[in-house]
Amino acid sequence: MFMHANFAHLFFNMFGLFMFGRILEHFWGGKKFLLFYFIAGIGAGLIQEVVWYVQYLSIIQNISYADLLMVKNEGYAVLQNNQNYVDNYLGKLNILLHIPTVGASGAIFGVLFAFGFMFPKEKLMLIFLPIPIPARIFVIIYALLELFAGVANFSWDNIAHFAHLGGALFGLIMIFWWRKKGKLFNRQI
Repeated sequence: MFMHANFAHLFFNMFGLFMFGRILEHFWGGKKFLLFYFIAGIGAGLIQEVVWYVQYLSIIQNISYADLLMVKNEGYAVLQNNQNYVDNYLGKLNILLHIPTVGASGAIFGVLFAFGFMFPKEKLMLIFLPIPIPARIFVIIYALLELFAGVANFSWDNIAHFAHLGGALFGLIMIFWWRKKGKLFNRQI
């Protein structure tokens, strides 16, 4: 949650945190917001790892043991030399075994969902679509786009879409838990 792939990744995550997180922090208080942020971020990582494990299991059923050893032992070097795999299974396996997930995006997605839940009628405007959209509609559309991209699993896409959805899921679980305990609208944990 504290490492990022590049400056743009860091910028947009922190921009989202600034736009939505500061409102929730003001509403909930610092301790409660920090707990929420960490749980959403850790949940995001857990969900992404589960998805990758399921993908890993489905891939190793389709390749030979020799190919598996080659990817495990030499995959990073092959990836560094910009060589492409002829076999899609080996390419995907190489990515699963050697590319880490970095960034606060899952935690930010949890914050975005919390904002949409807490302030559902608040209007949001996108730069490329200058039409006011209620926050609850925006987060639902965004989640559906993430789900589509995650399930489509495009070969050119290196975004951990299920981490985003995992952050939203764990964030919603925290919100429902706090609401059940009567602590959603106050600063208590």
